[in-house]
Amino acid sequence: MTGDLTLSVAGVMGPVIHGQGSASGRRTSVIQLGGCNLACSWCDSAYTWDAARYDLSRELAMWTISEITEEALACRPSTIVISGGEPLMQQTSPAWPYLLAALSGNEIGLETNGTIAPTEQTLRGVSWVTVSPKLAHSGDPAWARLNGDILVLWGRLARRLDVDFSFVVREVEDIATVSSLVRAHGLPRDRVWISPEGTRPGPVVARLQAITGPALDAGFNVSPRLNALMP
Repeated sequence: MTGDLTLSVAGVMGPVIHGQGSASGRRTSVIQLGGCNLACSWCDSAYTWDAARYDLSRELAMWTISEITEEALACRPSTIVISGGEPLMQQTSPAWPYLLAALSGNEIGLETNGTIAPTEQTLRGVSWVTVSPKLAHSGDPAWARLNGDILVLWGRLARRLDVDFSFVVREVEDIATVSSLVRAHGLPRDRVWISPEGTRPGPVVARLQAITGPALDAGFNVSPRLNALMP
């Protein structure tokens, strides 16, 4: 029975404003799934995966598809974003296609770190994807945070589907690193967004001011972290 199918969920939030990228400022409901294959040092949702700092038996729960969709739609969002953690870790679950089907008729966004290839079912079920490859300042080793073949695949998909790339940067020098990754993996430059790292307004604004010029000069889009700038 589909009513018995579940996914690991940290929570459903909404309405909130989408913080960055082309959907920035949208009235959003966020389905935050549990689990991640990375361990970014600055992660603002570490409670979805970090058992060293959080009691995951309390932070995560198995939600039925009806529970997830009811909560996600309750605030009448403009868009629904499936995030994490890393949501594609659960795309092979029997419950995954039923979640996508239950949300169909709405705009569905997907946020992923770009290390896991999407299934065709996933691509058919979502409206847009934001791929967020991590840079060295995340603290993850390069072999874990960058999968070259899969990034190339995402670059190809971006040429026929609504796929953007969001890079969180800490220093101006990170822009050059992003440019190298874009060239090496064939990512469409006009689909790349640069966003400042940070969770507090002061550091976010300072980094935004520093990186905006170099990012624009490199041919990239720039996005603030609106959620970090809100009181």
